[in-house]
Amino acid sequence: MVVRVVAGSRLHFGFRNLCLEESHVYGGIGVCLEDPKVVLTAEPEKGIICDDESAKEYAQKAVDILGVEGAKVEIKEKIPTHMGLGSGTQLALAVYTAIAETYGIEPKSRECAPKLGRGERSGVGVATFEQGGFNIDRGQEASSLSVFDEERRSGWEVPSIKTNLRIPEEWIFVVVKLETREGYSGNEEKKLINFVIKEARLDVTKEIDRVIDRILIPAIQNENCAEFGFAVGEINRLNGIWYEKCQGGVYRPPIGDVVGKLKNSSNIFGVGQSSWGPSLYCVTSEEYRKDVEGVVQELLDGLGMSGEIIMAAPRNKGAEVT
Repeated sequence: MVVRVVAGSRLHFGFRNLCLEESHVYGGIGVCLEDPKVVLTAEPEKGIICDDESAKEYAQKAVDILGVEGAKVEIKEKIPTHMGLGSGTQLALAVYTAIAETYGIEPKSRECAPKLGRGERSGVGVATFEQGGFNIDRGQEASSLSVFDEERRSGWEVPSIKTNLRIPEEWIFVVVKLETREGYSGNEEKKLINFVIKEARLDVTKEIDRVIDRILIPAIQNENCAEFGFAVGEINRLNGIWYEKCQGGVYRPPIGDVVGKLKNSSNIFGVGQSSWGPSLYCVTSEEYRKDVEGVVQELLDGLGMSGEIIMAAPRNKGAEVT
């Protein structure tokens, strides 16, 4: 039996807290997007057959976890890697789910994500795969973190979801993939996060909580795109205060130059970078879609920068399995 899985990408607006004075650290904040997406198929096979190296590695892990003979995995569409769009988690869970389903095994994506090496810090990627929409996770207990050594924690679980809300379909997320060096990942990312946690300020956490409770959540509930855009842009800026020393500014260069100019557009309600970049995002609504696309392209041309512009609708559902 051939199984097909389709899963959306995600934007990561930042973390709720990185200060060890709080009971929980991290608390990812993000939203699921329709595009770009991962689309793949899997069918039973002896051994692993897959042309994509990343997917092949996840397929081997999935086969080991499930205790099955093997699988043939074909990638039809793929989320760009190291662009702050959650490519690794979505690919890993899509491969695992497709292989499980092709053998008639009920997939347990949240339970198996740690075995696939995904979801240690942020639960947003797993939530994106499971249910889509806007998500805030509860974070990890600060007492369980070993942030002062290089060893990965053992026995960790994906953070549970604290908030899941539907995003109005007429809201548009303009994703700009800048042609610059890739964002941080793997061990390099872990080292930087550990450095940030050691020096994170509690006053930043308190301000992020204020924005979430008083502006962000009410904006989604009231379907106010302008307030939502302001809130996620502000959360992203506040997260940048934590990362300023290790990424060369509140926003990772050269994203800061673009963000500063885009904030002046009246039809763009919020601007920020997703994860470590080099993708940046703008929040707008369907009525301003064409205008904003033109503004972004004109700005990139004026700065002499290259980048792909993706106009993405929110995705309020998890992965589709057929």
